[in-house]
Amino acid sequence: MQHQEFLVDPDHTTPARDSFNVGSINRVRLMRSAHVHSHVEINLIIEGQMTYLFNGRTVTLKRSDLGMFWAAIPHRVIEVEPGTRFICSDLPIEMCLAMPGCEALKTALLQGGLLVADKVHAYEQALFESWHGDLVERRETMLTVVRDELAARLRRFEIDGWRDLASDDEERRAREADPDAAEPHRDKVHRMARYIAEHATAPIAVADIAASVGLHPNYAMTLFRRTLGMTINEYVTRQRLMLAHGRLLASDGDIAAIAFEAGFGSLSRFYEAFRERYGCTPRDMRRSFRETRAAAAV
Repeated sequence: MQHQEFLVDPDHTTPARDSFNVGSINRVRLMRSAHVHSHVEINLIIEGQMTYLFNGRTVTLKRSDLGMFWAAIPHRVIEVEPGTRFICSDLPIEMCLAMPGCEALKTALLQGGLLVADKVHAYEQALFESWHGDLVERRETMLTVVRDELAARLRRFEIDGWRDLASDDEERRAREADPDAAEPHRDKVHRMARYIAEHATAPIAVADIAASVGLHPNYAMTLFRRTLGMTINEYVTRQRLMLAHGRLLASDGDIAAIAFEAGFGSLSRFYEAFRERYGCTPRDMRRSFRETRAAAAV
């Protein structure tokens, strides 16, 4: 496999928040740093296999896997088998949550799962390629058709069942199968990321995070940034934004309460970070989501 030291993808772009895209077949590339965007990302692996660092866990998608996750959770492709190709689709989280049914699937996504379908059908590649061609035309009628067909595919995903590769059980199985897979320095960074994910709603400092893996804070910060391409504090903020984003769309809760429950110490800091990440206020995002959901119900 290719490792992060030998290949990076400087051209990996973040899709616009409201963009709906089904990609063509592309070669999978390693990512320079952890990546977040406001979509449900759906990956159909055509050839080979790829490994994500996903919220502090390493998870691998293999040939014919159909995987999906909420991309507001920090993720990074860290290993790629040569020749790996996939179809990557980006579905705005608002559009996903507005689709009828699939409530258990939506909950699993918002809770941070990386879900892989138990059943993948022979027609999947042709179906995704058809959606790609339809969306390239950018006709409103076809966008509606693709959205409805994708909603039906997600309902089948829920009915057929899935495995959550980001669950404790799956991680334990992976470690038992290959106990020497994690490099020592990378394993410490993964454990720090896990610690952040598990404690983001509480007041945590860099010293706490470093102590969780027995490192000096200065070395922990250097190691973390070198491995993930962002600082520890940036990662903490992204975790808290992910939690707030999910609660904002999934509930009618008070925005200030949501900010504090997600771990932000001040409302002004929450609004600043939210606007910087999503380009709008929390209130505007909630209103946009409700309008999208109402339109989908017509």
